Amino acid sequence: MRMRRTAAAVAMVAAVTLPAAGIGGVAYAQSSSATASAAKKPAAVKPTKAKPTKAKPTKAPKKVAFQASGTITAADASAGTITVVARSGTKDVRGKTVTMTVPAGARIILNGKKITVAGLGAGQKVSVTGTRAGTAYTVSKIQATGKKAKPTPAPSSPSATPTTSPTTSPTTSPTAEPTESAPEPSDEPETPEASETPEQ
Repeated sequence: MRMRRTAAAVAMVAAVTLPAAGIGGVAYAQSSSATASAAKKPAAVKPTKAKPTKAKPTKAPKKVAFQASGTITAADASAGTITVVARSGTKDVRGKTVTMTVPAGARIILNGKKITVAGLGAGQKVSVTGTRAGTAYTVSKIQATGKKAKPTPAPSSPSATPTTSPTTSPTTSPTAEPTESAPEPSDEPETPEASETPEQ
């Protein structure tokens, strides 16, 4: 029985020792082979290609309908814009002063009559509908009341020529023709011309 115990103990020790030695040998073999392969050929470094950056297309702002009621503070027919102080309307314009673009096809009614942007002016009460894209307001219809704006004359440019003519003119004019004046006397004595000598 002692022999069996001894044999079992030796077998146990051998079973524990051999796998540990085997693992260490394998680990040593792997590390040495890795070192050897690293020494044989250097690791190839792949050049990284720069990926082109794609410009993201910018989205056009979404068009949203708006409505504003208030008073016109300015109208510019040449630019096709009006500025309105909105007392009521959609929440994006309510209580604000908004400049709106009035395209050529917009419907504009003043006191029941169709007009153009030139007929709009400061002080008129308006109700405006249209679309908003971001901060740009585009009008589709304007209903206005008040006096029609008078077209403002274009400022005149200063003229290059004077507009006033001289008021004074010479009053004296020659009444007689100039007369010939006698030659002025000289201080030198006149030399007598060769006198005629009588012939002999």
